[in-house]
Amino acid sequence: MRSLRWKLGVALLLVVAISVGLTAYLTNRGTTREFASYIEQGREYYLEQVEEGLSWFYKAKGNWSGVQSLFDGLATLHGDRVVLADSSSTIVADTHGEWLGNATAGVELTSPTSVITVSGEEVGELYLLSSPAGRFRGFMGDRPAFDDLLLPGPPGQLTDGPPFPFEQLEQDFLNRTNQSLVIAGVLGAVAAILLGLLLTRQFTKPIQVLKNGAARIASGDLSHRVKVGSKDELGNLAESFNSMAASLDSSEQARQRLLADIAHELRTPLSVIEGTVDAMLDGVYKLTSDNLASLKEETAVLTRLVDDLRDLTLAESGQLKLELEPTDLADLVQRQVSRAKVVARERNISLKANIGEGLPQVEIDAIRIEQVVANLLDNALNNTPSGGTVVVAVALAEGGETSQGGKEELLISVADTGEGIPDEHLPYIFERLYRVDDARSREKGGAGLGLAIAKQMVELHRGRIWVESEVGKGSKFSFTLPVARTGAGSIDLS
Repeated sequence: MRSLRWKLGVALLLVVAISVGLTAYLTNRGTTREFASYIEQGREYYLEQVEEGLSWFYKAKGNWSGVQSLFDGLATLHGDRVVLADSSSTIVADTHGEWLGNATAGVELTSPTSVITVSGEEVGELYLLSSPAGRFRGFMGDRPAFDDLLLPGPPGQLTDGPPFPFEQLEQDFLNRTNQSLVIAGVLGAVAAILLGLLLTRQFTKPIQVLKNGAARIASGDLSHRVKVGSKDELGNLAESFNSMAASLDSSEQARQRLLADIAHELRTPLSVIEGTVDAMLDGVYKLTSDNLASLKEETAVLTRLVDDLRDLTLAESGQLKLELEPTDLADLVQRQVSRAKVVARERNISLKANIGEGLPQVEIDAIRIEQVVANLLDNALNNTPSGGTVVVAVALAEGGETSQGGKEELLISVADTGEGIPDEHLPYIFERLYRVDDARSREKGGAGLGLAIAKQMVELHRGRIWVESEVGKGSKFSFTLPVARTGAGSIDLS
């Protein structure tokens, strides 16, 4: 397969060859045509001068006697032959001197070039016979008028001298013109080719750089970036390529972290289960309800981790089906708060609920939103120290950042008085398996999937979720849900 540079080069050569060749051909044709017209106009002017001179001669003499002496010294154009016949069609003058005294019909002269008239009377016929070899060729130069051939004195006397070599001059002129066209065409073609090769390189070099960059990305070097050298479409393509490479690099790093985190999360409960079972088999642990309960707890941790990963994967791939129906969100939140109060009392945390009255229903999948509220409550309780406070609030969204496109929404928030989140961690807080403190234990910090699942579930409901936090004062997680429309149904996101 030919390279793009080769294709552009061949296309350029074809364009140059066709353009220059066509220009030279049309210019040559036009020059030849205009030059032929110029020669014909010169003949006409020459003939007019001859006619005028012969009219003067006839007026002076009253007849054509002695007119041949004029024709013997007459300078003709590029070998043309001039013949004069009197009113009786008898040839009385010939620049070649061969047909004198012959009738015009006898030498096959039937159509005179012009008729000489004196005082309204036709006194002669003039014939101009062009030389085939010299027709439309040569250079006229500064052709002298017929008057210049007359000596001072009596009209009708011609100057002596050789005829002008018009035929050779005309041919030389056309030769020089064609030579100039060829030289100009060659120089133009060379300049066009050099400029075209330079432009071709300017176009193909960035593409070659992108090709090499794509090869390096394909080989696994996701850190490679191409240099952006322009601000045109190729520069935009290079920037898009770098953005794609950065996204691939980020995704690959996230994938590696995900695999490492999943392996870590699975290893802990599996190690506990394996160790407990080995101890029972070795007789170190007895088969008691307490030991079995410990195994059940670790099994529940594994089950929840797998379920969370499954839900998150389905949500991110758009394959999670939501069963939507109008729901009283105030009642749903109140139930989740009541369930979390048991844990709050054990940890000496004050858990409060501020739920507005007369709130409209929302069209949601109740099970999924219960999961969101539960995850946010677990996150708040896990990050609030003993003696702290967690407040859950539900109200109508009132403009600003909480109202989307003027649509009526409900705003749910969970605020705590924990340690807060540093600003550098806020952009990543909703990523899967992300922890602000990597050293935090799984028992306290969880698997790092709760907030990622909450984000996916809220966005599937056409809502939004965000966090506001200040280090040392606590954090506030908020999300919105659209108010219920008429009717209910399901959304299949597959």
